[in-house]
Amino acid sequence: MKRIFALSFFTIISLTLALANGNDGPGFNIRVKLDNYPASELVLGFHFGEKQYVKDTATIGKDGWFTFKADTLLPPGIYLMVMQPTNNYIQILIPEKDQQFLVTTDANDSVNKMKFKGSPDNEAFYDYLRFLGKHKPEADSIRAKFNELKGNPADSIRLTNELVRLDKVVKQYQQDIIKKNPTSLTARITKASIEPEIPEFKGDEATVTKERYFWIREHYFDNIDITDPALLRSPILQPKVDAFITKIVPQHPDSVNIALDQLFDKLKNAPEIRKYFLVHFLNFYAKSQLVGFDACYVHLAQAYYCVGLAPWTNKEDLEKICDNASRLEPILIGKIAPNIVVSDRNNQQHALWDVDADYTVLFFWAPDCGHCKKAAPFMVDFAKKYKDQGVKVFAVCTFVAKDEAGKDAPDCWQGIEEKGFSDDLFMNMVDPFIRSRYKKLYDVQTTPSIFILDRNHKILMKRIGAEQLDKVMEEVIKFEGEKKKGK
Repeated sequence: MKRIFALSFFTIISLTLALANGNDGPGFNIRVKLDNYPASELVLGFHFGEKQYVKDTATIGKDGWFTFKADTLLPPGIYLMVMQPTNNYIQILIPEKDQQFLVTTDANDSVNKMKFKGSPDNEAFYDYLRFLGKHKPEADSIRAKFNELKGNPADSIRLTNELVRLDKVVKQYQQDIIKKNPTSLTARITKASIEPEIPEFKGDEATVTKERYFWIREHYFDNIDITDPALLRSPILQPKVDAFITKIVPQHPDSVNIALDQLFDKLKNAPEIRKYFLVHFLNFYAKSQLVGFDACYVHLAQAYYCVGLAPWTNKEDLEKICDNASRLEPILIGKIAPNIVVSDRNNQQHALWDVDADYTVLFFWAPDCGHCKKAAPFMVDFAKKYKDQGVKVFAVCTFVAKDEAGKDAPDCWQGIEEKGFSDDLFMNMVDPFIRSRYKKLYDVQTTPSIFILDRNHKILMKRIGAEQLDKVMEEVIKFEGEKKKGK
């Protein structure tokens, strides 16, 4: 028996992603009898990616059985019989066919007391669970003894050999399941949970590490069919794919985008899974706080959503996605920063692209912004430190005039004095009527907003806090210096 932590009690009709109930066949009929379960209702739920949802609720019959029944087949996967009111759950397999069976077990000892009639797949699955349960105490005991070792090499070798022996026993059992009925859901789930066995590599440490990495990346999905819809309705596929994209692939937007394209190409004949991961990764990178990874959001939007490859998206949401992508695309790291022309306190105009410096820090701030007030001392210290190191701060006050005469524009200058943004440290600029369109060009929705540009006004870093600016600038100067030496 397990505890379900995040079962979403939505009706199945509301699930736009989980509706795939169109299989032909006689339908499903699952009858369940639970000993030591006093409640009158039992919920049938299912995994779907990283979440769980409700499919049906059954009320106990006069004969003491719960019945889940419909004229259509259920999408295959690992389902959950969720008990009330605790939300403890018992797992059962729903294969592609053979969806008419009986389940009897004890609510207090579901694995050991589990019995099925009419479901060989579930019988094999629970045999496997009982096998693992039998050997887990032995493995835990060996690991506990390892922790108690006090430098005795002989004991260490003996315990290592015991773990190796136990590992072989488990692997042999797994291989027997796969060999006996390779197309069964139990076999597919078992195989998907096995990590590919990494071969031994020879050479120095750096060579071995490199070859191991490339082998793992190449063979990461060897044991799992990512196009199998049953695995989408399991706790296996989602974390496996997530780990590959966010941990195995080098965490640079260009590398991630290539990996995402490769993933979606593999899923071209698995539309439901492709749809799920397109939605998942678009949302993931929309919320990402990692600097520069908005490039992944832009890529997914422009390569899939905005060219008609996400037809499930309603018109309003699609317009928002594509608009966000079009606003973010010009200010991605590596792009040339859009030019803006703004004015100084003497109403003299200055173009961003005319700034002559090795590095330009473009700093958007507002006089009435609490975060800007906190950022001010860091910005002043930064400007003092880097004033003579080829760095200029191009500070744009985002105050907007309330009337055509621009009477309120002096608020910027008052704020400049209050915050210590003196003209010998900052290039202080205003654009009270936003004629330069800086808010749209730089997606300035909140302040402060900071960009670091190189001499050619290419964006090197962005969306960093003022308190981090000094450290980031040091790293940028160091990296750019080493890059020039490398040339």
